[in-house]
Amino acid sequence: MKTIAYLCSYEQNNEISEMQISKQRADILNFCKVHNINVDEIYNEITEKYDYKPVLLNIMSESYNTVERIIIANFDVISPNKDFKDWVKDEFARMKIEIICVNSEIIMQEDIQSKNISALTENIKNIPSLPEIITKSIEIMQDKNTSSETLAKIISNDIGLTARVLKLVNSSYYGFPKQISTVKQAITILGFTTIKGLIISASVFKMFSESSSGSAFNYKNFWKHSMMVATASRMLAEYSDIDKSEDIFSASFLHDIGKIILAKYDRENYSKVCKQNYKTDFDFMKSEENFCGLNHCEIGNVVAYSWNLPELFCEIISNHHNPEKSYKCAQECYIVNIANKIAEAIESNENLSIDDIALEKINISGQNVISVHEKLIANSSDFDDIDKFLK
Repeated sequence: MKTIAYLCSYEQNNEISEMQISKQRADILNFCKVHNINVDEIYNEITEKYDYKPVLLNIMSESYNTVERIIIANFDVISPNKDFKDWVKDEFARMKIEIICVNSEIIMQEDIQSKNISALTENIKNIPSLPEIITKSIEIMQDKNTSSETLAKIISNDIGLTARVLKLVNSSYYGFPKQISTVKQAITILGFTTIKGLIISASVFKMFSESSSGSAFNYKNFWKHSMMVATASRMLAEYSDIDKSEDIFSASFLHDIGKIILAKYDRENYSKVCKQNYKTDFDFMKSEENFCGLNHCEIGNVVAYSWNLPELFCEIISNHHNPEKSYKCAQECYIVNIANKIAEAIESNENLSIDDIALEKINISGQNVISVHEKLIANSSDFDDIDKFLK
């Protein structure tokens, strides 16, 4: 009886689909090497359709009494369509063919997570949309004919937003050397892209700054960590050759927004996650998946897209723990990944360790990272005043 593997991409861009197929293949072969499994044949499929899979259907028709198990990278490889996916799983079960998903320790775990996801989906329907003035400001900034005067007038109509933006622009976190006193001045000096990022981050900051009683999630530490990662990202970006027109500070400031979404809208389950100790970030994310159905990157991605955040924000929120998965903003995701490790090392008072591959991806040296690490430690007292920034 054979063991086969099935790979599938729904991406029609050839380069991206090849990368996805290669990643799935690597995950499966690594899994098989660890578990001493020999794969007899690997099948590839690239399609736009979720419910018509010629290669997969052919496997099903020819595998009875010849195939013992089929290995996949994740269950969405079968199909993101739940009905079709369930039908395929039932057919393989009827044929007594085991499905091994390399990214799940137990096949039944998906069913548990599915229930958790359904409950969480119901809860996050209550997540507020971005305030109208924010969406209007962002929309206006997309218009090339918009003047700084027009935008400044709209933002200035909201006193609270104006105060938060100016506070962030002039804070030591952002590192701008000159005092900026008006929104118009901020727009003129920093540009629309940076101001857009500051407006978004300041607004989301306000939306979720209130702590919730009865939760094991520490809101103050969360925002302190977010600000530290944003500051480290800005510093690292200065050493790198990435596009400086993008506001990586604001995007990285919201990198963990999924955590606060889970803490607020799935409080009971997320409190269980927060009460445990973890050796790695991936252990933490696995626990999020077990208790909540989704990890903070996945739920953050859902909310970021629902808010129509800029692409850089969505990519960093989704891929800061797996920067290699970002096809459009990989360098920025690597920067935030490294910044996150710097912040965690400072917070835990442990030695800093950065993969050389990550440094190569953003073309900076280990000495650059050490410099950022030392600057953050020297300015650590700034991050202790996070309460003042929250108000």
